[in-house]
Amino acid sequence: MKNTFYLMVFALCATAGLAHASDTAATPAGIAKHGVEGPFFPAARPAAPAAAASTGDTLKAQAMSRLKSNFDAADVAKTGTLTQQQAQKSGLGYVANNFGKIDVNKSGKVTFDDVKQYLQSQP
Repeated sequence: MKNTFYLMVFALCATAGLAHASDTAATPAGIAKHGVEGPFFPAARPAAPAAAASTGDTLKAQAMSRLKSNFDAADVAKTGTLTQQQAQKSGLGYVANNFGKIDVNKSGKVTFDDVKQYLQSQP
C-alpha cells in the first residue's frame, strides 16, 4: 500500500513536470511568459512615450505648477488667499507648518506669491 502511494506521487509529479516543460517550450523566443494568459498580459508591449526631463528648471516648473494647482483647489472662496486651517485641511502641510514664516504681513492669510517667495528664499 505504501509503495503504491509513492508510485502515485511520483507519477503525478512527473506528469506535472512534463506539462510545465512542454508549456515553457512552446513559448516563442523573445516573448516573456507571465504564467497567466489573457488580455491583461499582452505578449508585446507598445513602446512607452519618452518621459519629460525631471531635472533642474523643468523639475522646478513642474513642482510650482503642481503647488499652484493644489493652492487654487484649496482656495474654495477663490479669493487668492489661504488661511493656515485651509492649508492644513487641504493637504498643504508644508504651507501650514511654515505658515508663520510665509505670512510676513501677519494677516492670517497667504497668497501664492507669498508661498513662492518663501520657497525661493530657502536654501
